[in-house]
Amino acid sequence: MTIARTMNPLETAIYSTIAYRDIFNFPVTVPEIHRYLHGIRCTPGDVQQALDGPALRRYLESDGTYHALRGRPELFAIRRARRDLSRRQWPAARRYARFLASLPNVRMVAMTGSLAAGNFPPDGDIDFLLVTDAGTMWRTRALCRLLAVLDAKLARGLFCPNTFLSMAALPLARRSLYDAQELCQMIPLHGIETYEAVREANAWTAKWLPNAAGAPPVDAPDGCQDCPPYANGLKRAGEWLLDSPLGRGVEALEARRKIHRFNETDRLKGAWTRSTRESHSLWDEMRLRIEAAWQARLDELANP
Repeated sequence: MTIARTMNPLETAIYSTIAYRDIFNFPVTVPEIHRYLHGIRCTPGDVQQALDGPALRRYLESDGTYHALRGRPELFAIRRARRDLSRRQWPAARRYARFLASLPNVRMVAMTGSLAAGNFPPDGDIDFLLVTDAGTMWRTRALCRLLAVLDAKLARGLFCPNTFLSMAALPLARRSLYDAQELCQMIPLHGIETYEAVREANAWTAKWLPNAAGAPPVDAPDGCQDCPPYANGLKRAGEWLLDSPLGRGVEALEARRKIHRFNETDRLKGAWTRSTRESHSLWDEMRLRIEAAWQARLDELANP
């Protein structure tokens, strides 16, 4: 990471953190800077003291609540508009989460993406990460993708369950700042014990974001409430039916089909990580674009 030599390590980390969020047109508060601070363990008071110092004042600006890169004052109004839009999406997000929690073998539902950050754009969707029982991830993913297509055709098209983990493979193989941000920013809506297991299995995120322990605070009507399944009895009955030769056969067929598509063909655009029976591919193009944009912002500071 290249950055101005006039800054100390904490000031450098603060600038880096704000530059990363700038990619998403997202100015940040002091608590947010502290939670997602890149690589430095400190207190919120340390962050505030550094923001008040002369080194960062040359490169940042604030409206009294949010902090952004200098020359980007339009982001303050965007942040407030998207904050209000995010709050309006929460009732739908909770309904989606309860529906996902009702699916057989789903052990955790977490919100990710722009809504989890409170940065929901007018053309956004509601992203979810799901954790399933071992040996059930691929059929669960297939069902969710079908439901997302139906939602796009028949409803608002906001429903986007796009990341799937298995209880048999909770640690991410890819370990980057982008992935650390996604894991530390996700909001558990169902299955808090599984959420804690996911965070523990990915304790490497502390290297990138050492202050981001536990679930993030939630800016939502009525706070963050658990979203239980609509019908636990039906969920258990579905799990019993799928724990059969037919259910296991469907899982094996879907796993073979998708692993072949992701690993052995060129039908998918861009780079992907490899899939296995218990781990789904991650799209690498998004990570690469975001990290390149972040580095470009740091390079601009070093070479004004």
